[in-house]
Amino acid sequence: MMAYYNIQDLIKQGELVLSQHDEPVIGAKYLMMDLFDLSHMDILMGEQTLTEDERSLYMSSITQLSKHIPLAHLTGFQMFYDRKFIVTPDVLVPRNETEELVQLVIEKWHHRASFVDIGTGSGAIAVSLAIELSEVDAYAVDISKKALLVARKNAASLNANVTFLEGDLLKPLIDNKIKVDCLVSNPPYIATSELKLMNESALHDPHIALFAEDNGLALYKRMIDDLPHILNPNALVVFEIGHAQGESIKQYVAQLYPHITPKIVQDINGLDRIVWFEWCE
Repeated sequence: MMAYYNIQDLIKQGELVLSQHDEPVIGAKYLMMDLFDLSHMDILMGEQTLTEDERSLYMSSITQLSKHIPLAHLTGFQMFYDRKFIVTPDVLVPRNETEELVQLVIEKWHHRASFVDIGTGSGAIAVSLAIELSEVDAYAVDISKKALLVARKNAASLNANVTFLEGDLLKPLIDNKIKVDCLVSNPPYIATSELKLMNESALHDPHIALFAEDNGLALYKRMIDDLPHILNPNALVVFEIGHAQGESIKQYVAQLYPHITPKIVQDINGLDRIVWFEWCE
């Protein structure tokens, strides 16, 4: 006779394992939902059951989660801006805070016609903007071939029209003489000195997507240096930043372009998260 296992009982078992390994216990519920396509209501009702094979899959995944492997690496996807994005170990797992970056670009768009997402990773920003804004010329750049494979799959599965370019920061645009009305970027911005302070789960993301020299500011500075080569008049520039980097980036922009006044926006947690400004030469 086949055995069946109640999902609420299994979630409680999962929570116990995660708590013993200093992992957030909420992961037990989300893992159950993501692995078996269940809703919050399904979990609340508690009437669903799993087979022995499904129970085994769930508990082995709990074990991996307890070893600080990101949930998205176990399920193969991450929700971002209400869409399901394929995620692999070759790309940064899209963060909730980055949805605020997308929202700000949409709010400030004002009939612009083109954008580029620098360091696109999974393509979450570029694909979301291409869909939300519609009828825009969308470009996305990454230096990683493997990341671009993931980004292209996401664009295809979500029917987003994005032109992907391989290369280092703004170089593919400069080489192809492409100019845009908006640059958006969530580049690597963690200082290498902070490596020892990071939690183990975050370190499963590719290091090329996390760390930058010059206290995490190196890639911002290189992009800011090259802005005149790729921006149309009145273009919008939006960077996601580390919580302690806003003033340094503002000062660097002001030093090069004294007539521009960058603004810092805080995220839902009250931390500095975005620097943005409008471009004028």
